[in-house]
Amino acid sequence: MKSNNSIIIAFFAGTLGSFFGWGLALPAPFLMGPVLVSTLFAILRTSFSVPEQIKQISFILIGISVGSNVTPEALLSIFRWPFSILLMILSVITIIFLCKIILQNFFGMDKKSSLLASTPGHLSFVLMLGTETKADTTKIAIIQSIRVLALTLITPVIVVLYSGSELNDANLQREIMNSGSLVVLCLLSIISGLVFKKLKLPAPFLIGAMLISAFSHSTNLTPGYVPNLLEGIAFAILGTVIGARFVGVEMESLKSCLISGLTITLAGITICFLATSIIYKLTGLPFIHIFIAIAPGGLETMVAMGVFVNAEPTYVAFHHVIRLFFIALFIPIILKKLI
Repeated sequence: MKSNNSIIIAFFAGTLGSFFGWGLALPAPFLMGPVLVSTLFAILRTSFSVPEQIKQISFILIGISVGSNVTPEALLSIFRWPFSILLMILSVITIIFLCKIILQNFFGMDKKSSLLASTPGHLSFVLMLGTETKADTTKIAIIQSIRVLALTLITPVIVVLYSGSELNDANLQREIMNSGSLVVLCLLSIISGLVFKKLKLPAPFLIGAMLISAFSHSTNLTPGYVPNLLEGIAFAILGTVIGARFVGVEMESLKSCLISGLTITLAGITICFLATSIIYKLTGLPFIHIFIAIAPGGLETMVAMGVFVNAEPTYVAFHHVIRLFFIALFIPIILKKLI
């Protein structure tokens, strides 16, 4: 019964958040609304969770939606990516060491905990390392969750302020994919997701769905987009998942980590802006697309953000996947030097 109540509350938070975001005309309303409302529910000590199967269904729909924007012409820009990837990796290294210094010197965290809390992404991997090295995993999890939450809320605002366009109106007039094609893409995405999960790739169902959809759309096998209703539901689920990160977090723990979490998030955004400016000047790629591709937010969230601005999906996703693989290789090496 408790589990059923938990799911019902999550459904209510996501639905209420969607109406809240839509009613207030927030940027990316069906993502930001549920993020705000579900986070408030969690802070008020309401217990809820999104079932794993529902979460993966939303990732599949978002992945298909992202892949729908792939065109043969867009893939030609791949030759401008290497420099962008290099700058992204340098920005990740800078973020890690700058934020580690901030947490260590100004907030009194130990070397191992400050390193893992400063790592921009790969939360499950970071917490596993924290457990193995006896770092403060509670603080690490809260600071990382604050980073993801803050970037989820800030990025749409940055997009609107920078581009001067409303995210709400994106893609309202578009060809809708027929139901048969959508079902086939979902089935193929599940299969590819299970394969990628076996290979221990990050966000396997999201990446699998995106690749399947990208191939089918670039070859014009499945023209059209995911229906707006299903896409909105998928974003609402993602928003509720982000808010659920704060379920069970004690208010005192949240207060103690809030300033440090926001400080390193601001530092990370500043570094990303500098890197984005350099990449923009040297490659000519759209500024806001670059920022979304290298911003240190959650993989699923930042790829979803790309949908709102019609960013080249393979560009955005590839950068975030590279970031996570780099972290998986880099952090254990640095951590070993601190032990």
